[in-house]
Amino acid sequence: MEITNSDGTVSFQDVTQYSNREKSFFGAKDANRMNEALNTIMSMVENGTDLYTAFQNYFALQKEMFEEKATNTNNDFTSYVNGLKAEGDKTLETIKTNYRQEVTDFKEAQEKSFNIWFDLVRGQLSGDVAGNLLNQIESATERVRLIESMCLTNDFIAPIATDDDTLTFLTDDQGNVLLADWKYKEV
Repeated sequence: MEITNSDGTVSFQDVTQYSNREKSFFGAKDANRMNEALNTIMSMVENGTDLYTAFQNYFALQKEMFEEKATNTNNDFTSYVNGLKAEGDKTLETIKTNYRQEVTDFKEAQEKSFNIWFDLVRGQLSGDVAGNLLNQIESATERVRLIESMCLTNDFIAPIATDDDTLTFLTDDQGNVLLADWKYKEV
């Protein structure tokens, strides 16, 4: 609707019926920027400015700004990725080093266990091999019989030994091995 002002100018009253489009992302700030740009263009036309050259300059400036921002963003991203790579490489190297140490420790422990076992077997198989093997079989059979008996009667006994590499049994003054005796009670 057109309104004539007292000073001879004309104003317009907005009588548009809106249908929920006023919540659009395009707001008054955007409209004002467009109007400002349009006014600038119109003043350039009125003053005889070469619009083609002005637009070329404007778009060249916009392109330069975009390329600068893109380059900065790319450099930041590249720096970030390189930092992640360095951190990942360091972590992998730590994992590899720790794994190598664990494998070395395991290997040494297994070699030590094997050497102890091998020395024991070698000592037992020297001299009267058949007699030594028979004694070991009888000892193992007796141990199995004792374990079976303890499980069936719920009465457990075991020699008390030191907690060291030689596994020394504790004895009394007469040389008898001390035994621990207990019953398992189910609760």
